[in-house]
Amino acid sequence: MSSTAALVPPDSSGQLKPLQELPLPDMVSYMPQTIGWVFVAVVLLVAIGVAIWFARRRREQQRYRRVALTELASIEASLAATHADREQRASALADIPRLIKRTALAVVPREQVAALTGGEWLAFLQRTHGRFDARSGALLALASYAPPEVVAAIPDDDAAALIGHTRDWIEHHHVEV
Repeated sequence: MSSTAALVPPDSSGQLKPLQELPLPDMVSYMPQTIGWVFVAVVLLVAIGVAIWFARRRREQQRYRRVALTELASIEASLAATHADREQRASALADIPRLIKRTALAVVPREQVAALTGGEWLAFLQRTHGRFDARSGALLALASYAPPEVVAAIPDDDAAALIGHTRDWIEHHHVEV
């Protein structure tokens, strides 16, 4: 006799034959039973679609910032790599005011910003969330209009501060419409 046969009692009287397995319940449907849940699902899908649309629109509107920050990083790398070459250093420093102006022109109507120079330009930068003070404003003017040998002589600390102010302005500026 095997060990499994010993565990099952023999049905000698035949009483277990008429018994049947218990029936399993029907599968539960995942379909909502009321129209309210369908309405909630539709509203939720529409809300998600609108949120995605707004997010993509905002991302596209902020694309100019990403491009400007990438260009600023390239200028910063150029400054770090060209300590010995004064001509490339002057060119990289002169690119900073141009970058700021192009970034401003990307969001502000040309008539309001293109002709700004000197104190008006610095006031615009400060008004649109710039940390540009008189010193960094003077550095911007120097980098824009001074001869290359004068621009190349800007100390590293001042150049780093100018890059920091520029990065801060690009990341956080806001223009009232």
